[in-house]
Amino acid sequence: MRPRRGAATAWEGGIGGRAVVDRVCDAARRALRPGGALLMVHSGLCDESATLERLAGLGMIAAVTDRARVPFGPVLRERRDWLCDQGFLDDEATSEELVVIRAELA
Repeated sequence: MRPRRGAATAWEGGIGGRAVVDRVCDAARRALRPGGALLMVHSGLCDESATLERLAGLGMIAAVTDRARVPFGPVLRERRDWLCDQGFLDDEATSEELVVIRAELA
């Protein structure tokens, strides 16, 4: 169950891993002025195409502008066994891809 308050809400993505990402996408549409831009970095495990589609559906122009492979941080290390059990990670994985997404309000 996802935490409802406190610091853990900032990194607990729920069963599908997208709870925080989807909230940021939805809030960006309301928060940006015309011509404003959102820069978001998230794990490649969170399905970058779903992020791009969600932002486009909100009337934004979005693209992946950069990628980087980094060692697992504390959040992924803590959830590594579950991610392997679910088939999101291979048992040998020690790093993840981060994607930088830029979205502009048209």
